[in-house]
Amino acid sequence: MVESFTLAPGTAQAFPLDERDEIKVIAPHGGQGGDFTFPGFDQALTRNINGWEKFRSVKLSFYADPGMKLYDGDGVAYVEVAEVNSEGRVDIMYPGCWREIYEDGRAGCRDLLSEALGMKRKDLTGMASFWVTCDVDEDGYMFRPLDIKPGEYLVLRALRPVTLAVSACPDDTLPGMRPADLLVEMTRLSPRQRTVELK
Repeated sequence: MVESFTLAPGTAQAFPLDERDEIKVIAPHGGQGGDFTFPGFDQALTRNINGWEKFRSVKLSFYADPGMKLYDGDGVAYVEVAEVNSEGRVDIMYPGCWREIYEDGRAGCRDLLSEALGMKRKDLTGMASFWVTCDVDEDGYMFRPLDIKPGEYLVLRALRPVTLAVSACPDDTLPGMRPADLLVEMTRLSPRQRTVELK
């Protein structure tokens, strides 16, 4: 069963998922990115675990590419990045924007996602941004101009029951950002499929 939802720029929604349910986030018009998270998501541990698995050394991964998993603070994997159909990637470095950085006081993705999850913003432990690429020098790390094309998408798969929240970023100042709706398709494994596949 597939359910579709539209996220306007500056909005977010939470999606309760069972194991193997999927969320597909699509940029129908291009230009619009966003963030996602789940309660307890630990960006730092996720970078460390994925870096170790990818590089076999103490090297952090800046991105969660297809096949990589997102972990909580106990090292339990909750979400897998199943597909990324974009030249941009899923960034697991940036913490997401927040209200205080905007002169007009608009809600940032940290505000939007924590509200969607029904938690205080200070309790939001980590986020991931899509679809971005970055440059790194000896002093820091920063987004390159965005080039999100119409139809680009990513697919996230639940590895256990989890509430996954997705935002459409409110920012209209990032180079290349063209505010537009995102489409979210939630695919649930039917109860009959679950029963058959568990046998």
